[in-house]
Amino acid sequence: MAKFFIALAFLICAAGCKKSDMEYKDPKVSAVDQLYAPLDNQQVELSTQPDANMLFQWSASHAQDGQLVSYEVDFFKNADTTEPIYRVVSGSSGKELYANISHIDINKACSAAGIATGETGTIYWSVSSWRGLSSAVCSQRNKLVVKRLEGFEVIPDKVYLTGAGSETGDDLSKAIPMQKTSDGKFEIYTKLKAQEGYKFVDRISGTPSSYYINAAGKLAEAGKEETSKVADEGVYRITVDFTNKGTTITGIKKMGLFFCPSNAVILDLDYVGLGVWSGSTVIHLKPEDWGVDERYKFQMETTSGTQQLGTKTDTDSPPTASSPASYYYVTLLDQTSQWDHKWKFDHAFDGKNTTITLSLKGDSPYTHTVKQN
Repeated sequence: MAKFFIALAFLICAAGCKKSDMEYKDPKVSAVDQLYAPLDNQQVELSTQPDANMLFQWSASHAQDGQLVSYEVDFFKNADTTEPIYRVVSGSSGKELYANISHIDINKACSAAGIATGETGTIYWSVSSWRGLSSAVCSQRNKLVVKRLEGFEVIPDKVYLTGAGSETGDDLSKAIPMQKTSDGKFEIYTKLKAQEGYKFVDRISGTPSSYYINAAGKLAEAGKEETSKVADEGVYRITVDFTNKGTTITGIKKMGLFFCPSNAVILDLDYVGLGVWSGSTVIHLKPEDWGVDERYKFQMETTSGTQQLGTKTDTDSPPTASSPASYYYVTLLDQTSQWDHKWKFDHAFDGKNTTITLSLKGDSPYTHTVKQN
């Protein structure tokens, strides 16, 4: 009998409960009530520098269940619109009350708002608070007056070099990949033929978008099969910046192995093609009272001066059998010096004929190898 009454009570309870009462609902979240920075009507001229960003800050909101709230910065075309044209998650994957937003992202928001490249226009920003699927948008809209970058509206994620003047000719399928150094910025170390055309493309099949360096030294769309040319055959470092149409082309006269204790290049490396240099010599480490000095890096003589290439990981130990591939990664240094950003030879190479190969290819990390012959 007791079991009968328990079952009856359960049925009565179940019948009395609405289906909506048993469904899970995300806790409500309050809207941010104040935007701190940037201030309303603040002006900014965008830059392509890698560290160019803008700090956005706001007050906290609260979730009904007391749990953490997530935030995103919303950009709007007009102050009275409700649909964002661009969004950026706040710091720490949405947990922070701030966001360091890059100028590149702000430029994208301006593009979405219809502001032409190189022009000045206005966009508005606010903040959305989120708890699960529940959200609330701050009613405040702060105006930003922005001077856009002069680059292209569509910035490719990959860029290749091709043309009769390139190392692989004008076969599009064999176009040489460039190294992406940051959003919209690419570079390549390559050999060019004199007075033969080369250009840049965004893919190696179909009908790619094409670009060239015009007479003013700016990156431009190649609408009529325009190409770039160099006066002298040689190896060059070329950089292109799609965010501001900037370019550089620097002739590389020599590439060598720089031995720090000697403060000099001890081996000239031969260019073997497609961004690779190589050479062989007998390595002699320098005896010191405290041991042997084994430090080295690379140095190149260019048409604009001397530049060095050194370690990307800034190690201070010789490699071992378990050293990661990144130990040998290479980066172009901001300045030349005798000791900074160097590697160390394994002592097993002392007195041995050794081949050093430097690879500055666009489709893989810049690196080098040291092998005993």
